[in-house]
Amino acid sequence: MEFEVLGPLRIRRPGGPSAPAGRLQRILLAVLLTRANRPVTVDLLGDALWGEHADRRAAQKLQLHVHRLRGLLGEPDRLRFDSGGYLLRVLPGELDAERFEALAEEAEEAPILARKALDLWQGTPFDGLDVPLLTDEARRLAEIRLHLLETLFDAELTAGRHLAIVGELRVLAGTHPLRERLHALLVRALYRSGRQADALAACRDARRVLRTELGLEPGAELRGLEQAILEGREAEPAGATPVPAQLPAQARGFTAREEELAGLDELAPVSVITGTAGAGKTALALRWAHRSRERFPDGQLYAELHGYGPDRPADPADVLAGFLRALGADGAALSPVLAERSAKFRTLVAGRRLLIVLDNARTAEQVRPLLPGSGACVVLVTSRDTLTGLVALDGARRLALDRLPAAASLTLLRELTGDRVDAEPAAAAELIDLCARLPLALRIAAESIRDRPARSIEALVEELVDERARLDLLDADGDPRAAVRSAFSWSFHHLRPEAARVFRLLGLHPGHDTGEQAVAALADTGLRTARLALGQLRRANLVESSTDGRYAMHDLLRAYAGESAGADDEASRRILGWYLHSAIRARAVLDPYARPMWTDAVPAPSNLPVFEDRDAALAWFELERPNLGAAVRDAVARGYPTVAWQLASALLIYFFSCRRWDDWLGTHLTALAVADPLGRAHMLNGLGVAYDDLHDYERAIGCHVEAARLFEQAGQGLAAAWNQNNLGVAYDNAKRFTEAAASYQDGLRRFRELGDPRGEGYCLNNLGDVLRQLGSFAEAEAYLHEAMSVHRRAADIPARRFTLCTLGDLHRDAGAPERALEAYREALEISRSLGEDWRVARFQARLGSVLHTLGRDGEAREYLREALEVFTRNADPEAVEVRGLLAKIG
Repeated sequence: MEFEVLGPLRIRRPGGPSAPAGRLQRILLAVLLTRANRPVTVDLLGDALWGEHADRRAAQKLQLHVHRLRGLLGEPDRLRFDSGGYLLRVLPGELDAERFEALAEEAEEAPILARKALDLWQGTPFDGLDVPLLTDEARRLAEIRLHLLETLFDAELTAGRHLAIVGELRVLAGTHPLRERLHALLVRALYRSGRQADALAACRDARRVLRTELGLEPGAELRGLEQAILEGREAEPAGATPVPAQLPAQARGFTAREEELAGLDELAPVSVITGTAGAGKTALALRWAHRSRERFPDGQLYAELHGYGPDRPADPADVLAGFLRALGADGAALSPVLAERSAKFRTLVAGRRLLIVLDNARTAEQVRPLLPGSGACVVLVTSRDTLTGLVALDGARRLALDRLPAAASLTLLRELTGDRVDAEPAAAAELIDLCARLPLALRIAAESIRDRPARSIEALVEELVDERARLDLLDADGDPRAAVRSAFSWSFHHLRPEAARVFRLLGLHPGHDTGEQAVAALADTGLRTARLALGQLRRANLVESSTDGRYAMHDLLRAYAGESAGADDEASRRILGWYLHSAIRARAVLDPYARPMWTDAVPAPSNLPVFEDRDAALAWFELERPNLGAAVRDAVARGYPTVAWQLASALLIYFFSCRRWDDWLGTHLTALAVADPLGRAHMLNGLGVAYDDLHDYERAIGCHVEAARLFEQAGQGLAAAWNQNNLGVAYDNAKRFTEAAASYQDGLRRFRELGDPRGEGYCLNNLGDVLRQLGSFAEAEAYLHEAMSVHRRAADIPARRFTLCTLGDLHRDAGAPERALEAYREALEISRSLGEDWRVARFQARLGSVLHTLGRDGEAREYLREALEVFTRNADPEAVEVRGLLAKIG
């Protein structure tokens, strides 16, 4: 099977050519062919097929078109859904555009192959399919064709066949009037044919067009040809001035980066591609430079500035010497003075259209002498530094290059390793994560896969999972220029001392992102010093920053930073202490009535956050949630068990408010494994509350019973009282009412002896709830009104929401639905003011149920739908009952 896109879209088989029936089918096949062997997202395909007219059924309609296309292909497995998109498998040599591009590359060295490539051209690519994505691809292929024609005609002139090509060149120059190279080839062909007047007229026609359309003078080649004609001397193929072509070869397997390439197409006088080590800055620069070289008829200059690497950074004076010689200057006559060489360079390039690629720059000072003075030249700089001075003072435009997206990373691996990634998709996805989506790391991993074909990708992943060994495995057999560790080290060694210290210590941070206050605590320094160090790390692309003031490292940089830091117990204690004391502060604001927390596990560091209100404390918990869980695990790993269980305990009120069950269970179980008896008691109490929420009542009871024993041994009266109350809740929910009442009575006695009004109010409420469930409504109401009195005396508004809920349940069961609605609504407003989405949903579910019994299904439906959304998002077991009630209402 062969696919033809260089003209009308066709599929060619032994039985003859065929084409998809209908425009949408042709567009679908064409888009898939432009991205052959790569997943194409549903969104991109939908945009190509329907554009702004796509409706909510677009995905469904796309599936239908895919089904029909599979039938046309006759090989259903050719087109499959993979990694978030549809992938069309095309074998080598099946796509005419692929063969065309391969021959075009070979024609650079062997121009005779240009004819063979041009023979594949049958007309406008994707003829008749006016879709922006396909139009761009057609334009790119047409650009390659024009370059091929120029290569071919240049070879024909060299072979002396100028008479035979004048007619074709005249047509081409007229069709592409802004293509200066075609004009130059036509002038040379006319002049060598003895038609000096026609050649001179062609020169002047080209000048007029370029001035009118672009406001530019012709480049050096046309100017040199015109001068040669006027002087009656031989016109050399490249004109009187050398046309350098110094671009290195492109990297194999370049993928994605369409947005960045389009940004470079805007042709700023100076562009800086900046990004972390291994992100593919040079590959992007060379890809754009090669595909844009025809825009620069006067040549392309390239210099490796060695800003980061094993070699000494290039001296701008030496770079200028090379550039000047390439432009025809006498090397022996060059001034040794940098400023004079720079001025000579600006003079030689004035008015010329040159591309200058300055790769791997270290500083703006290294680049500045290499900048031309002419706006006709374009400079492309790559650097790990952001080169702020070049942007601020020299008007450079910065393009920040991020790591590859996951889909593009998979495409790169596939191009480098073949179909092996398709045989192990899960392992390939994990490999991409372990390589931090860095092209350099992915290329090294791909080479490891190719080098050991008998080893599975999964086996490589198992080796890379060990963070300590990961950098060793990604060293490309010791080549310092192709080793991840070396790439990072060259950036690290250029840092100022304080920034280098902060970088190392960030490798000890337990989480993946952090803020300035935490970094200041980690480094035991002031906030301003930490901010300045982070700023330098950001400019060096050794940390990534976000708009909300957070900083992060990808996993490979974290591994290198941690390796550089070594063991620093004091720094680890400081950052763990910062999270513990910050969590205790946030807990106190989240629930001012909660019992005090311990602070003896580790000293409080400086730069602790201040929380103005409950919303601020809750927002901090949400922001730091992944780091808090990581800090508990890190405390266990580093041998700080007391820090681990105290931090987990400090998170309990937050977990209870927001129902983060995975984090709740994870932190408590992790700390439980290493805690002392007192710590075990607190962890078991927290686990019991979590299991009760998850309706695992027997496990909850077991946790609270064991916690009760440990609290009694430790003499922790207040904690023991709360555990008794929580044990009663578990018995209550398990419908073991006698044991529940006994636990509540015991807790009530303890709280009254300790003079704790909050605990007293909770136990009174819970006793009332047991009596409600037993049908003793009058006695239950007495307990509940007593609980409300205790809450009012203590000004404990948050506690009132629980008793209001129980009163609502009581009125509902006693046949007073309107009073129940009133109580539920008041409880709901308190929870809403506290930002408790989960508890708000519980009250909404109760309101919906009562409203349904009153026949007010419209109101009920709204409450129930809002509750179901929250329950579903949090994987709450309550979702089942609410979903059933909604189905009943209809």
